[in-house]
Amino acid sequence: MKSLRNRCLCLLVLLLGCVAGYGKTVLSKSTGAPVQYASVGIIDRNCGTLTDTLGNFTLKMDSRHINDSIRISCIGYITQTFAVKDFMTVPDTILLSENAVQLNEVVVKPEKIKHKIAGRKKGGGILQFNMAGDSIAGFGIAMLVKVKKRAWLKEIGFHNISDTLPNGCKPLSQMKFRVNFYRKEDDKYKLMNLKPEYFDYHISQLVDNSFAHTFSDEITLEKGEYYVELEFLENYSSEFFMFKASPLTGTTRMRAASHSSWFRFPVVFPIYVAYDTID
Repeated sequence: MKSLRNRCLCLLVLLLGCVAGYGKTVLSKSTGAPVQYASVGIIDRNCGTLTDTLGNFTLKMDSRHINDSIRISCIGYITQTFAVKDFMTVPDTILLSENAVQLNEVVVKPEKIKHKIAGRKKGGGILQFNMAGDSIAGFGIAMLVKVKKRAWLKEIGFHNISDTLPNGCKPLSQMKFRVNFYRKEDDKYKLMNLKPEYFDYHISQLVDNSFAHTFSDEITLEKGEYYVELEFLENYSSEFFMFKASPLTGTTRMRAASHSSWFRFPVVFPIYVAYDTID
C-alpha cells in the first residue's frame, strides 16, 4: 500500500473514440435567447458536452455511435432527442420549447431536526487524485442522500488541494458549477424538473483548502433516495482539481459526460452536502 502513496491518477474525463465534430446552436423557441449550459450528449455513452453562453456547442462522435441517440436538455425546456445517423441533417439552430420548472415547496421546519452530511467534508488519505479538465464540461460527481421523512439541503462544498502540489501542477483557479437533483425511480436516478443551483468558485475563496456554497434557497426533499450532483460547466487547461482520499473507504457516484450513465468509483471524494432532516 505504501507504494501507492502520492501516486497521481487522472480521472474519467477522456472522451475516447470521439472523432467527427458537429457544431450547432441551441436557442429558446419563445424568446430566441441562447440556452446556456444545455446538456448535449449521446445517451448512456461517455461522449457529451454543454452549450456555452451563446448557446453554441460542438459534439464529437464516431461510427461506433451510429445506432445511438443524441439528447439535448436543459431544466426549464422540453428535451429533444435525435438519431445520431440523422444529426448531420438537423438544422444548425435547434429551438427548445419552454417547460415550467417545479417550484421548491416552502415547508416550516419542526423544532427537532438533525444536521447531517452526505459525502465527505475533509480531504486526506494515501492517494492523490488529479482531475485534468480539457474535456470536463458536463462531468458530474454526486452525493447519495437518503431521506426517511423530509430533508432541507443547506450547503454544498469540497476540499481542493492548493498547496503541497507536485512540481508543475497548478490548482484549479476558478470554475462555474451547477447543482442538479436526481430522484430514484424504478431503480434509476432521474433528473428532477427542479430549478438548479448555479455558483462560481474562485481559489481565493478557499479556507484551509476547503470551499462551501450556501444554497440561495433551502431545497426541500421528501421521502426517497436522491443524487445531489456537483456538475462542472466549463473546461480548463494547465490546472488540476486535486484531492486526497483512501481506496475502498466508500463509493463516489460519477458520470463522465452529459447524458452518460452513472458509475461508482471505490473512493469517497471530499465533496459533501449538508442538510437538515427529520427521521
